[in-house]
Amino acid sequence: MNNIVEIKNINLFYGNNHILKDISIEIKEKDFFTFLGPSGCGKTTLLRLIAGFEKSKSGEVFISGNEISNLNPWERDVGMVFQNYALWPHMSVFKNISFGLEEKKFSRSEINERVKEVLKLVDLTGLSERYPYQLSGGQQQRVALARTLIVKPKVLLLDEPLSNLDAKLRIQMRKELLEMHRKLGITIIFVTHDQEEANSMSDTIAVFDKGIVQQIGKPIDLYNNPKNLFVANFLGTTNIIDGSVYKNNDENYFKSSKGLIIKNVLSYNSSECKILLRPQNLYLEKPNSEILFQEFEAKIISKEFLGNIIRYIINLNDHILILDTAHEINRKIYNSDEIIKIYLDSKKIKTF
Repeated sequence: MNNIVEIKNINLFYGNNHILKDISIEIKEKDFFTFLGPSGCGKTTLLRLIAGFEKSKSGEVFISGNEISNLNPWERDVGMVFQNYALWPHMSVFKNISFGLEEKKFSRSEINERVKEVLKLVDLTGLSERYPYQLSGGQQQRVALARTLIVKPKVLLLDEPLSNLDAKLRIQMRKELLEMHRKLGITIIFVTHDQEEANSMSDTIAVFDKGIVQQIGKPIDLYNNPKNLFVANFLGTTNIIDGSVYKNNDENYFKSSKGLIIKNVLSYNSSECKILLRPQNLYLEKPNSEILFQEFEAKIISKEFLGNIIRYIINLNDHILILDTAHEINRKIYNSDEIIKIYLDSKKIKTF
């Protein structure tokens, strides 16, 4: 599949602040590509640069092989949905959606036909004469999407479009966005700080921090094989333990700064390191398998009921760790101060 967007060596400054630092990204046609990172990391700035609302000091942006850095926003064949939707309050749904076509002098019959099609696509048929204040948050978002889609852009840019919705509606709108993506086969670049949103929707994720792309890949690959501790922490809850690795009888042992010893860890090219332990890879019961699980004793500090899982905060050798276990009816639930046995498989430990 061909690349539809290519970002090459982009550097952008606000005064003396280096906002985007030598960014290079390739985005394939029809991909659902997400820029993920904390607030202020540069992800929205890069999206606005692709749209034509920001200018870089150096670097190039290509769409369908054409360099677009010097083109106006309306000449770039992209459509952008802003975080606040930016609907005109004095215009009806129909007028909000048709505005772009009217500016381009489309015929009235073609405008009517396209508005009808896009209203059906975003499930707003019958609401064309309403005004934004008469719509729910989810409906307003659909109007913003429809207004962008009606001009048939090659690339759809979405700047945290779900952040203003309540939790239940966000989940519903995720499904609707993915269904629309499937139907249209359009390339989407999606900006979010929400790791769950990114993991559940994306074909590919670029993780940003401090203006630098830390890692690019499929969600499951980034989660399982993070390149560094920032990616590991940002793409899910994790436990990080400081220590060092040493050899004994041709086996690698990890010894934490507080004396916790774990054997059979993967080799590491430096004695001082950190290990990453995902909460679901600590077990309250020894799994029935041929794997040699190591057994430890720990103390329950507290617990959280999260519906499908019970999250325990435990003290293991003076390390405060998170342990997640599936919630099942009639399964024992432990309380604070109880002493428990936990098990781990050293092959599931990542070493940095």
